[in-house]
Amino acid sequence: MKKALFLLLWALHAHGLVKYDEGRLLINGVQLLQDKDDPTAYYYLPQFPRLAVKSDNTFELLCIKYVSKTGNENNGGIFHALVEFSLPPSMLQLLETELKKKVAGGKIVGPVPLQQALKDGEEGLAALSVVSAIMSEGENNKFLKGKVITSSFAPLLPGSKAAIAVNLSQEGATLLWESFKSNTCDVSVSIQGYYEAYVQGYNATVTADVSTIYSHFSKIQSVQGGFDKQQLRKIVDDLQQSQSLVVNVFDRSEGLGIKADNMQRIVDLVTDKLTTLLFDTQHGWAVAPQKEQAVEAGQLRGRQERGWFSKVFGGAQNTPYYSDNQFVLKDIKDIRSQKFYLNLSKATSVKVPIFASGNLGGLYSELTKDNSNQYFRTVYLDDVDFQKREVGFQVDGAFAESFAELLNTVSVTFKKKYSNGENDVTEDVLIRRIDVEKGTDFKVIKYPRLGIKEASWLDYEYQVSWSLKGNNVFIKQPAEPNVWLKSNGSSVVLVPPFKKRIIELDLDRVLMKEQEIASANIRFFVILSQQPQVQKSLVLKPEDANPTTKLALYHDANEPVAYQVIWYGKNGTVEEPLKEWRNGESYINLLIPAKTDFKK
Repeated sequence: MKKALFLLLWALHAHGLVKYDEGRLLINGVQLLQDKDDPTAYYYLPQFPRLAVKSDNTFELLCIKYVSKTGNENNGGIFHALVEFSLPPSMLQLLETELKKKVAGGKIVGPVPLQQALKDGEEGLAALSVVSAIMSEGENNKFLKGKVITSSFAPLLPGSKAAIAVNLSQEGATLLWESFKSNTCDVSVSIQGYYEAYVQGYNATVTADVSTIYSHFSKIQSVQGGFDKQQLRKIVDDLQQSQSLVVNVFDRSEGLGIKADNMQRIVDLVTDKLTTLLFDTQHGWAVAPQKEQAVEAGQLRGRQERGWFSKVFGGAQNTPYYSDNQFVLKDIKDIRSQKFYLNLSKATSVKVPIFASGNLGGLYSELTKDNSNQYFRTVYLDDVDFQKREVGFQVDGAFAESFAELLNTVSVTFKKKYSNGENDVTEDVLIRRIDVEKGTDFKVIKYPRLGIKEASWLDYEYQVSWSLKGNNVFIKQPAEPNVWLKSNGSSVVLVPPFKKRIIELDLDRVLMKEQEIASANIRFFVILSQQPQVQKSLVLKPEDANPTTKLALYHDANEPVAYQVIWYGKNGTVEEPLKEWRNGESYINLLIPAKTDFKK
């Protein structure tokens, strides 16, 4: 159930793209890569390939040594294993627990989506390889009996597995067996692949900040009356201006193959405009506020004006001040702030290669603790359970030429039945005309003994089907479909179900010339596959080099063979009646008719 849920989560995020520059975590030796769009979603990248495990928690591994007393060339071994590139569910649960401690709400949504390794700029197929001195292919490697067979494709998808199989010599099997007993064995599995990651290729930020603060404070207090006057004046005028322009450019577009020329032009244009605005004191952001006029002493009324009477009769004494108490206060602030922010960015995905190798060492001691031979076995080939028998089928040599004249093919259906009925062997062989002509018509069928100690293991059954030329007729032996021929011999000679007769014709060519006979046409009638037919026709002429002619006829057993001769002369023709060829005869002397027998 947990595995099914894991596969479902992976399918939902199958098209997720991980980040390259940020969000990477390393927990318990396993890399976790952050999703581009979801900061709480992480993908895991296995450290190395592992032996595949079945649903019953058994490993998919088999290492066999086979031994025979017939000689070292028959001894050897077989190594077969399935590998996968994933993490066990128990390890994934532990990783997610540790992830939540580092990232609030963090979750593992599946493995990093991997693809086959690149080769010469294209997707390559040879992404899985076996690293082994014993299994290294080469002309001088005496440890191998064939090629190292792999499924080529790396198991990069969840649930996928890659296969490795090899047939070893006796020395190779022994070395490999001993190698597995060590912590590091001679078999490592290497996987190459890549994943696509989101990477920032170009980022430019432009920040402009202009601040103008104008502060004016002026205060005058005047108390005057009679001949006393008190004044207090305070003026503070403050102007503060600050300008900042920050341009940050992060550019690795050339290395990533991103075209960022247009974006750089935008940055340059904006920077130029902002520089003008920042430092233009007439029309830009640097224009200073208009200053406020402070309250001055002259703005207050002073002493009273002396009148004419006072000036004439008062003498030089001072006149009193106006009776006036004044308080004037100005507190003005002018704050201006101009801000500008521009962010230009361009991202892409990059192919990140991965190279991972895992060693199969330490398996022997771990997998043989219970004295089980489930994974490591020794097999003795001389045991009756492993014996095999060969049965050969071949067309009778006397009928070899019949393929050129009469037959298309002959097929044999072989059947070996066992008492349990579960291991029955059925097989077909086909012999063609080209096989007969090349001498490769000896066809072999093999079947196992399966531990049978009685001589009955030699018994088998078969059926034969002969295909005739010129029609869709098959002659079957036996004729009944559910009846089989039985045998226990090591070879079977296939004899067609018809008779073969060799005929030698003799004709006096000298007499043919004297009788002025142009030719003799001979037709042979047979019954084959219960069908009457003209099997052969011959034309004999006086100028023939050989006086005698040989030919072969094929017909059903116990059926007659007949022939008819038509003579063609200068004065007409003579058509002889149909004559039966008697059994036991192999010579026919054709008697030339008299001249008087020819009729036009």
